[in-house]
Amino acid sequence: MINNLIAMDKAKVVALGILAAVVLWIGSGMLFRGEKPAAGSPAASTTGQAETATTVRIVRSIAEPFQSGVILQGRTVASRSVELRAEVSGRIEKILIERGQPVKQGQEILLIAVNDRAARLAQAKASLTQRDMQAEGARQLAKQSFQSQVKLAEAEAQLAQAKADVSRFELDLANTRIKAPFDGVMDSRLVDEGALLNSGDRIGTVVDLDPIKISAQLSERNVGDAKTGLTAKVVLTDGSTLDGRVNYIASVSDPNTRTFTIEVLVPNPNGKVLSGLAAQLRLPFGQNTAHRISPSVMTLSDEGKIGVKSVDDENKVKFWPVEILDDGPDGAWVSGLPDQLNLIVVGQEYVALGQKVAPVMAEKTN
Repeated sequence: MINNLIAMDKAKVVALGILAAVVLWIGSGMLFRGEKPAAGSPAASTTGQAETATTVRIVRSIAEPFQSGVILQGRTVASRSVELRAEVSGRIEKILIERGQPVKQGQEILLIAVNDRAARLAQAKASLTQRDMQAEGARQLAKQSFQSQVKLAEAEAQLAQAKADVSRFELDLANTRIKAPFDGVMDSRLVDEGALLNSGDRIGTVVDLDPIKISAQLSERNVGDAKTGLTAKVVLTDGSTLDGRVNYIASVSDPNTRTFTIEVLVPNPNGKVLSGLAAQLRLPFGQNTAHRISPSVMTLSDEGKIGVKSVDDENKVKFWPVEILDDGPDGAWVSGLPDQLNLIVVGQEYVALGQKVAPVMAEKTN
């Protein structure tokens, strides 16, 4: 009995010991969790870095007077382009104009074999003479009441048919001579001498390069400022500058890009400006204000829009989409910004929209 009591007391002592150890272990964990890392320790260093704002350099950019306008990227296009097609069937008898050669309106480009078309025309003319005489006789008889009005009507109908036949055969004969529709250049030729053509077959293309047309796309923001007749300046890739006038502005925007087609005509008497060249189109609209900035400060938004970043009064980053009005050795003129702003000039690529930064004022160099 005594041994049993002693065994029970030992079990209680062990249990109480285990409980005390658990309480001490939990208490020590809570104690250490509440401690802060000592100054200079790695943990303290990491925490300090997380709280340090990214440094960016800014300049105070102020809008300046500017001859407003817009710069568009476009291409040169032939003012007229016509695809020549055969209107009669036959074999090509002779080619008179080669590719790249200039042509005058009405100049023959190639000849299709006449075959029996001349003979059919001669026959149609002879038939016309006969029908004309028959109709005249019928008219005289009808006046004297020797012939009914029905017979007269038949004679007149036969005469009209004979005239139509002559016109048709004359047209067929004329269509064997393919002619230039206007002054221009024989840009392409798809057939060779001796080839057999069917009516409707493609022959080649004649283009008119004088005047040359520059086509570009105008944004919704600027379409209201552009007017037909407005003087425009065109800059080609070789640096040459041309003067032209706005000839056309689309009334309906492109459903995909929401832009409006604009076309400028430029005199090109020697045909030196070819079709398909890249061209910069500059349209002046009037006096306005704009910011002059270095192109290096411009960046892209997540949506791919060109713009700049600035710092607001709370030192947070803002993005401003801009439109380039002009560019040159002294910088780019842009619109779309407030009259004054703290423009980020260094570090704009490393900060995000809404991020808090540490701005450092720099001297504006342009």
